[in-house]
Parts: sequence; structure tokens; C-alpha cells
Amino acid sequence: MKFFRYILFVLVATLTSCAGVDSVGKSLENAISEQMRKADELTGRLALCLEQESFDSLYNITSHEDDILFYVFGNRRMVYWSHNWLSSQQVTLYQYDEWFYQHFDNAHCICYWSRAGDYNIMTVIPVKYDYAFENSELRNTFISPFRVSEKYDISYNRQEGYAVMSPSGNYMFSLVKTEEAGVKTVDNSSLAESFSYRRLSQQQYKDTQNSKTKAHKMSELQIVMLVLVIVCALIIGFGIYGLIRYRGLRNMRLRTKLLYVFVALQLLSFAYIFIISVRYVRRHYEDRQQIELKEKTKYIQKFLQDTYYWNVSLSRRNSTSLNADLRDLSFTYETDIHVYDMNGDMLGTSSPALFDNGVHSRHIAPQVIFGGNANLLQYEQIGDLRYLCAYTEFYNGNYVQIGYISVPLFISSAEVEEELNDYLTKLFPLYLVVLLLTVVLVFVISKGMTRPLDKLADMMRDFSINKRNTYLDYANKDEIGELVARYNQMVKELETSADKLARSEREGAWRTMARQIAHEINNPLTPMKLTIQQLQRVRNTEKFEEYFNRATKMLVEQIDNMSRIASSFSTFAKMPELVLTSVDVAEKLYSVISLFRNNQNSVPVRYVGPQMGVMARTDGEQISFVFNNLLKNALQ
Repeated sequence: MKFFRYILFVLVATLTSCAGVDSVGKSLENAISEQMRKADELTGRLALCLEQESFDSLYNITSHEDDILFYVFGNRRMVYWSHNWLSSQQVTLYQYDEWFYQHFDNAHCICYWSRAGDYNIMTVIPVKYDYAFENSELRNTFISPFRVSEKYDISYNRQEGYAVMSPSGNYMFSLVKTEEAGVKTVDNSSLAESFSYRRLSQQQYKDTQNSKTKAHKMSELQIVMLVLVIVCALIIGFGIYGLIRYRGLRNMRLRTKLLYVFVALQLLSFAYIFIISVRYVRRHYEDRQQIELKEKTKYIQKFLQDTYYWNVSLSRRNSTSLNADLRDLSFTYETDIHVYDMNGDMLGTSSPALFDNGVHSRHIAPQVIFGGNANLLQYEQIGDLRYLCAYTEFYNGNYVQIGYISVPLFISSAEVEEELNDYLTKLFPLYLVVLLLTVVLVFVISKGMTRPLDKLADMMRDFSINKRNTYLDYANKDEIGELVARYNQMVKELETSADKLARSEREGAWRTMARQIAHEINNPLTPMKLTIQQLQRVRNTEKFEEYFNRATKMLVEQIDNMSRIASSFSTFAKMPELVLTSVDVAEKLYSVISLFRNNQNSVPVRYVGPQMGVMARTDGEQISFVFNNLLKNALQ
């Protein structure tokens, strides 16, 4: 929720950065009013616990609240604090039950004093960081949940900017443009270099050869990343082109569809692996740093125990010697070291400038004192800088606790990035090779899978019932093999059906022809029957001879007609195959004509033309049948 709230306020700050001071100030005033309402509710709960002497509940109420700070005072000293990052050398009781502006050493805040029995509660809402110098980690920015644009600053001059008022109408501070406030960034290099994490981060670059090696690794990584980005861009470009060309994935060819789907899944898996890998590298690095920090803390604890073996307690009198010992240990273990007394007040440190300049509070983390966890490893913050800090007990020689030891570790972002770059330098070439292999293999495999389908489609496109279709060979027993088997079975069944259909058509044609032949034969039977019956009637009469000659002539004609029909049907039924040879057509024709010259009707037949020597490629017998039929038809 806090992350999304932070994003929301960043968006609001971005949208209002171009607006005037009045509109930005009004938005800030509304956000502060909402935060005050929440702070009043929590303060009431703390006051009730103090009145009931229930101190253990204070930590439970405030331990999960990061944007509102609470300090409890009793007997002229601080007895409880909810956070340890706000720094102040001196806190003055201003007035009760009224919000007012308070400038601490490292932040601009608004505060509220309230009484709970014998205790005073100071409720603090931090508004903006305020450091003596600025760098990439420590910047004078507004604090969540406000996050106003960095173009604005806080001023206590009521005559300028926008006056931010409390809900009761009390003036707290003014919001002004940064250039109008006259705020200048202090260049304090010596203070910046006093942090051990600075020295540790610079240690990675002090060796020139290491710098060259790192630059070489970065160049290799950049080249591989560039090639990988180009390949991914080309793949995505072809994918978009294919979607536009085919108007969606559904209309693509199967081969293209398989290629797009597999490559898309590969890219998504790469993206997922990349994200998980980066998180793993960072997490692995932090885990390794935590283990190393715990080991360092043990060695430091043992050294301080041996050094202060006979001390019964620690006090301000030990600060000078303690600072010297901690500084030596700091150079040995390359880390900062802080020591607190049993009340959580700082007694010694290896980096006094960190506290003398108000960058950090002199109080220990409340989780150690009030949370009952002396051996603690947790993340803490100085401004926007997040660092790891280990706490442990400070024992004397008799294992009597005389204080607390704090060992912070400022994890260098440069070290994390270098380790991440080393990992990516090995990972990206593998990504590139696997991606290219995936494209090639998917293309080859999809082509092999779809080749039988393409061939099957071509054969089905050329499929025809009127010709003999070929079968498709496919040896595999997969789904495509089953489809090919179904196709071959379909071809076989269609051929069988075509044969049955052709046979059925032939039978139908023969039946039609048989009916026609029967009709042709039946036609002359009736007059023949009548003629014979008439002959029987005139058998013993004078007309018998005359009618007999006429009847026999007619019967012969009808019988010849029936013979002709039967002969024609027989010739058609035999359907002889053609035997093509070189035949003298003139000789065949002259021979047939010679047979028909002595016909019974004495019809003269004359032939004009050569008797031989006209050659043609044909069937000798059937050409004779042709000439016979022509002459018969001519004579009839």
C-alpha cells in the first residue's frame, strides 16, 4: 500500500509541478491535514497506554508506522522513541495541543505536544529532508507521503510563498520556490568521504586494471544486449507484420502460426527468467552481505569484549578511548561501528561526523531496546538511502551486558551492478543462442510437420473421380499419419464407389439398349404374324400363289431387318479393341464393292478411284465393317 501511495503522490507532484505555489501548497496542506488526523488517533492510543502504565504496548502501536514519529519524555529525559533516523541535539517543549513547525538537524517537521499523566508525548510528522550536503543518496527531498516537486522548499518566513496552516488556523511554515528560498547546496566533500560505504564503493575502481576489465565486460555485455535487442525487435516486427497481413493469428498458415507461438512463448519465458535471475542475483548478493556482516559483528563483539574485559559499565568517560578503538576496528573490517549504552544513547562511533553534522540520530534503533531483540539484523534508512544494520550485545569479560554494538553496512550499488553485469554477461549470449536455435528448430520442425499437410492439400486439390488418384506415403504414427491414413482410405473407398458407379451406369445403358432392341425387334413381328395368318386363310384359294410370293418377299425383308439389328447389337456388345496398323484403304474398299455388285436388287454399284495405294493407319477389320455398313445402307 505504501508503494502505491508513493506512486500516487509522485504522479500528483508531477502533475502539479507546472502549477503555481498556491495550488501546490493547497495540495500539500490537504495531505498534511490527513496525516495529522491519523497522528491524532495514534497519539490518543499512546496516551491511554501511558496513563495505564502499559509501556510494552507503545512499541506494538508504533512499530509499523513509518511516516509518523513518536517521542515520549519523562523525568526530563527521553524514555521512548519510535524511530532513530531523525536527528536533534536538543528538543524544546513549545506548547501543548497545537501543531507547530520544528526544524531538526536533518529534516523539516511539524510537531504536536500532548500530556499523558507524568509523561509528555511529542508527535512528529516529517515533511522534508534537510542535509548539510547533497549527493545521489542524501538529497533534500520531500518525504513520503507528500513528495512535492523538488522545485519547492520550506521557509519559516510568513511573508513569502504559500502559508501552510494547521486545522486550527495556526501558521506552521511556508512553501516557496527553491530559487526564491535562496537555498544553496553545500559542497562538503570531507563529510561525504567520512562514510565507510563511500570508501568501500570507491575501492572497486581504484585499480586501473580492474577498471579496464570492467569496461571490457561492459562493452561485451552492451554488444550482446544490442544484438539480442535487434533480434527481438526483428522477431516482434515480423510478428506484427504477420498479424496485419493475415488479419489475426487465426488466418495464418499453420507453419507461421507455430513459429509465432513458440517464439512468443520463448520470449516470454526469457523475460520471466531474466526478471527472476536479476532478483535472484540481487537477493543472493544481499544474503551474502548479511552473512559477512554477521561474521564481522561476531569478531567486533569478541574484540571489544577482550578490550573492555574489566569494565562493569560504559559511560561518557569511555567515549574518547572507545572512539579510537572503534576507528581502528573500522579500518580493519572496512565498516562503521557504533556503541550505545544500556539506555540506547550513543557513547562511541567510528564515524563521528555522521552524527556531529546531524545526518543520523544518536539513539539506537527502538527494535533493540523496546522490541526486546538485542541480536537484530534489519534494514534502516538515512533519507532515501537504505542500508543493512546488525545489532548485538556488548559484553564484558564476565559476560555481563554493558551496552549494545551496531555495525551498519552500506551496500554499494556499484558492487551490486558489477555482479549483476557479470551474471548478465554470461546469461545474454546464452539467451541469444537459444533464441536463434529456437527460431531455426521451430521453423525446421514446423516445416517437417506441415510438409505432409501441404502435399495432402495439393493432392486433394487435384483429386478427381474421373481419374486414378495416387496414395500418400507417411511412415510416422502420429496425428498427421492418422490423417494421411484416413485420406488413403478415402481414396480407396472413392475408387471403389467410382467403379460401382461406372458399372451401374453401364448396366443402365445396357438395359436401355436392350429395351430399345426389344422394341425394334418387336415391331416387325406383328406384321410377320399377320402375314402368316393371312397365308393360312388363303391356303386353298386362288389367291394363295400371288399372296405367297408377296408375303415371302415381305417376310424376307423383315427377317433381314431383324438380322441387321441383331448383328449391330452383337457388334456393339463385343466392343473390339482397335488394332492400328498400316492399311491400304483403297484395296479394302474395292474388295467390299466387288462383293456388293451382284446384289439381289440388281442395283448397279460403280467405283471410281484407285484400286490400291491409299495407305492409312487404322484397324483393317473395323474399316471393312464400316464399308459394309455404308454399302448396306446405300442399297437399302
